[in-house]
Amino acid sequence: MRRLPPLQALLAFDAAARLGSFTRAAQELALTQSAISHQILQLEEWTGQPLFRRIGRGVALTAAGALYAQTVTDALATLADGRDRIEPYGNPESVIVVCDAEFAAGWLMPRMRAFFQALPNIECWLVTGEKVNEIDRVDVDLVVSPREIRTPDVVCELFLEEEAVAICGCETARRLRSTPFPEVLTQAPLLIHEARPEWAPWLPELRRNGLKIRRAMTVSDPRFLVAAAEQDAGIAMVSRLNAGEALASGRVEVLPQVPGFELAPLWLMRSAQPARSAAVDAVYEWMPGLRGSEG
Repeated sequence: MRRLPPLQALLAFDAAARLGSFTRAAQELALTQSAISHQILQLEEWTGQPLFRRIGRGVALTAAGALYAQTVTDALATLADGRDRIEPYGNPESVIVVCDAEFAAGWLMPRMRAFFQALPNIECWLVTGEKVNEIDRVDVDLVVSPREIRTPDVVCELFLEEEAVAICGCETARRLRSTPFPEVLTQAPLLIHEARPEWAPWLPELRRNGLKIRRAMTVSDPRFLVAAAEQDAGIAMVSRLNAGEALASGRVEVLPQVPGFELAPLWLMRSAQPARSAAVDAVYEWMPGLRGSEG
């Protein structure tokens, strides 16, 4: 294990390098000048070379000292930034919610006005793109996911039932409105989600029976399917949750003649132990209360 220099010596070095004086560094750190000199000497012994040279009544960095000062400045800034990053974890009014980006964009973002009106003092932390297998009440307060955590220490309740629907841009919808299924799928290219390459569970059978389709785009993030559909790039099969805001605003339309299908439901989960704060309880109660409301 590598031996690291003491933090106090790094602070003394940083102050002396910035101020060009051991005396002023001592004043800034509320230490004696001899304490600063001793800590700098310790650091020079650790690095194996001089870091300062005397100039009149002050000091200047050697070439090695100037190079090392950049490292120390960056390291101290990283430590300070790290504290700033974790500071909200100590805020009793913060709540950490782990969810898919699709849920955050499709369900939570359109309801943020209602959230802040109902819970104006709560800071919401959204963590997306992470899969969790447990809720520890330190890094995770609430989880919304199609992946259930079925353990004795987790409360898991059905939050939202989901379905996939075929959507397209308004111009495409007008053009295809009277085209029956499945012929409609031959009149516009399909927009594909990489995780669902078959597009819909019934489509492979139709293709085996001779239905000719064209694929226009495959994406890894289903939110891009909605954006592409808005531009009349083709027909996308997406969750109603993902398309909710675009449907509500009229930027895309559902093709009603194309059958949808059920998707895995979303589950709302929390620790079975008492919440770390009243804020967690408040958000937990607010979320089911908003189910089915506001488009």
